[in-house]
Formats: sequence, structure tokens, C-alpha cells
Amino acid sequence: MRHIHGSAFTSLAGARLTRTAPLLLVLMLSACGNDSESPGTASSKSVHGQTVSGIVQPGTPEAGAQAVSPAHNDLHTKALVPANGSITLTSGAFGKLYGPGVFKQDALANTVVGVQGAYEQKVSNRFRAQHNGQISSVRIYWQAGKGYASGTGGTVRLCILPDDGSSRHLPNLNATPLGTAWYSPGAALVGKGKPIFADAWFSGTQALKAGQIYHLLMENLDGSPASNFISSNNVITVRPNGRPSRWVATTDWATLLGTRRHGTSAGFNWYDLTVNGSSSDNYYTPILQLNYSTGAVQGNSNMEGSASDPKQVFTASASQPVREQFRPSGTRQVSGLSVATSASVGGQLRWRIVENGTELVSGAISQWSPNYRIVTNKTGARMTNYQWYDINLPRTITFHAGSTYDVEFLPQGSSQWKGAYHWDYNQNRNDANWPVVLRLN
Repeated sequence: MRHIHGSAFTSLAGARLTRTAPLLLVLMLSACGNDSESPGTASSKSVHGQTVSGIVQPGTPEAGAQAVSPAHNDLHTKALVPANGSITLTSGAFGKLYGPGVFKQDALANTVVGVQGAYEQKVSNRFRAQHNGQISSVRIYWQAGKGYASGTGGTVRLCILPDDGSSRHLPNLNATPLGTAWYSPGAALVGKGKPIFADAWFSGTQALKAGQIYHLLMENLDGSPASNFISSNNVITVRPNGRPSRWVATTDWATLLGTRRHGTSAGFNWYDLTVNGSSSDNYYTPILQLNYSTGAVQGNSNMEGSASDPKQVFTASASQPVREQFRPSGTRQVSGLSVATSASVGGQLRWRIVENGTELVSGAISQWSPNYRIVTNKTGARMTNYQWYDINLPRTITFHAGSTYDVEFLPQGSSQWKGAYHWDYNQNRNDANWPVVLRLN
């Protein structure tokens, strides 16, 4: 099983953090259990322990509805960060999201830059600039190997283009590039068949403006693009699990694929794989790091891992709890918690936030009816489902810069809870990520 590389980039994840560490008994994954619900059907659930819950149903990432546990209607409900896919990367609301669950990942999927079958393909990674300044380099997660790449990998030109301003937000192919870079992996790297996380360096780059939408366009200018090509990698989620981010606007971080019949001069047909998904029922988002000349970095660190069921799914139980560990680079005021999981055996999932062995705050998620099930896409890929549980902490707590904080999830009794795990559970690894997001003041 492959692993999420690197800590979350400062820009998209909101802060630096360490990855999930096992609670002594390790974070090793398996899957079992039955689901008694149909998609989108509410079951008996609540989040309590001096908290208020805001629940978003599975498969409806843009619903944004919040349900308050009837037992706690007397508690003051703090404003939750809206989970309706409308938050821009430069908004104050985005700055309140902190943790590895801002983007979820069910698997990886490639987009060929070159010729696939009878069609020539270009790839655009659409992004909203979070900073002012020039782009000095980008890092793309290229995928080699049979079916993903061939020959020398081609000669890929990367251009930064403005958005066309239309409702579809396509790249303006008639505009002068704001910067250009080249990437040629070569036959040796392609032949190894391993993924490549490589820098491409820009020249003649004009400054980007924070808040504006741009496109990183990848096109293969090799003389034989059907024989020499490579793929860019993407984070995907299957349609029943919703888009990779329940918070971030699709305009701001998206994968677009342009195709036309090879050998023709026809215009490209563009497909927004983040807004509409693919023909296989997968939603895509880029794996991309943008390096500004000012030293600022923007990107999404989810690179590897899967919710493939059962191989890459972790079952938490009373004897195998879960801990997500945070070590903030700056002081943070934390007022809420969100986690994505599902119960294969109903019951309660106790959560608590701990600093140096001292419990700062705690509560419990109640899911009395199991809501775990296996979901698939059109290719038959089997993934675990998940339910987002949004918790308002009973009081705001402070995360101090450089200190270590553990967010623990402790299944009670015989209850069992599923979650994606980003190492092969048959291997002895010591870190990964569960989809956890803290909400900041």
C-alpha cells in the first residue's frame, strides 16, 4: 500500500501537522460488517458529551444541512464552517479549516498527457491563487508504468494561463502564458514504472494575483505523443462518497481534461472532472504543489492511499483505537472537530483531545444503527463509505505553537468504526492520516 507523502502544505491544509500515529496498538486496517441503510438514509446518530452535532449525509457533499441532536437543543450552537462546497481558498472560512481531512481520498487516478487511443489529451489543473507573486516552480505527481506512460514520457510543456471567465472556467488558450516550464522524464525514469514527484521550473513568469483563478496547462509536444507520453496523477473519490472536499469550491482546485481526435485540428472538448466527475463515476482533484518566488507554497498533500475495501481500510475497535496527532507551527484556537468514519458495529465512538497526557476536552459520537457499507464506481472498485460527524467543542481550546496534541478516537464496548488507512495494513508502518479536520476561531 502506498502512503501520503509529506506533511500538509501550509496553504491548502491551513497548517503543518504530523500524520496519524497509532495508539500503541497500531493503526492496522481490515473491514467487515453489514449496512442496514440505503444511500442518504439517516440512521440513529448523535454527537454528544457537551457538544452539538452538525451532520451531513453521505453522498451529499453539497447539502450543507446541520442537524442538532435532540438531546442537546438547549445548547448554544456555534457557527460551523459551511460544508456546501462554496468556500474559496482565499476566504476567511477556509483559514478556519485545519487538518488532513480538508481533502478526502478514496484512490488515485491518472490523466494521460499525450495520445490515448484515438484522442489527443491536454490536462488543466485549475487553481485560485492564494498569494501574490511569481510561480518559480511546480511539482506534479507524474505516474509512470504500463498504461500510464510510454517511451521517453514525451516533452511536456506546462503553461500558466488565465481563466476564460466563462461559467465553465476553462483555460484561456488564446492568452499569452504567464509562465512556461518544460518536463521531459526520459526513458530511464519511465521504464522504472514508479511515480515521480518532480519540480518543473518556470521562466518568464508574470506575477499572479491572489484571489484570481488560473490554469496550469499540461500538453505533450513530442513528435510521437502516442508512443512517448506520461500521466499526471489525481486524488479521486467515488461518486457515492461525494467530492474530495466537502468544503472547497470546485472553481478553486480542479482537474480538467481536454480531448480531440488525434491528427485533427479541431478544438478541444473540455471535461471538468471535479465538477461533473468522470465516466467511471469518480471525482478528481489535482495533486499539485505551487512554489512562489516569495517562498509561499500552495497545494494539496494527499498523494497516496486508498479507501479500497477491505485491503486499505482500518477497523477501529476498543483494542485498536486511533490517534491523529497535531503539532502546529503557530498558536491556534480550536472550537470544533470533524471526522469522517462509519460504524460497522453500532455504538459509541469516544473522542478526546489530549496534551501531554492531559485531557483538554472530550465527548462521544453515537451511531446506534450501523451505517457502514461498501460503495462502488462503474469499474467495480470497492470502497468504504463514510459519514461526516461535525462536533462543536464545549469550550474553545488553545493549541500552542510547537506543542503536540492528540485527537483520539476510542470505540466503546463492541462498536467498530471504519476509516481509510494510507499504508498497507500488512506492513509495520507508524504513520498515516485519518480524515480529521479541526475548526479554528
